[in-house]
Amino acid sequence: MKDHVGFLKENINKDMSLSEIVDVFEKMCAEPIDDDMLLYETGVYDFTGEPYFYFSLARQFPNEEEEFYQIHVDVLYKPSSGNQDFMDSEWNDFIDGDFFDYIRHSPAFEYASSDQIEKIEIYMDET
Repeated sequence: MKDHVGFLKENINKDMSLSEIVDVFEKMCAEPIDDDMLLYETGVYDFTGEPYFYFSLARQFPNEEEEFYQIHVDVLYKPSSGNQDFMDSEWNDFIDGDFFDYIRHSPAFEYASSDQIEKIEIYMDET
């Protein structure tokens, strides 16, 4: 699974558009993993001691210990009055239609696509 993280790190950079970042994540998800789920989240959070607006994509799949691995792409923006109201958290199982179409047609995507990316975090963790 670390090769998935490596793929993302090699193909995503801060100079890309949000649309291009989502495209790379979608391409990584095209490679099958048993029992995986996809998560899309947005909102202003203070996970690191400094608040950011998060536009986050995650791919979750079971590990050997009945827990889960999660591969994350967090696109971070400065919080503002324009993005503070975007709060969304959707698993692909609860979306009618294509997961990535849902993301690309979301108000948060439209807003974030025209905003300046502060940084991108790509990592894998376990629940």
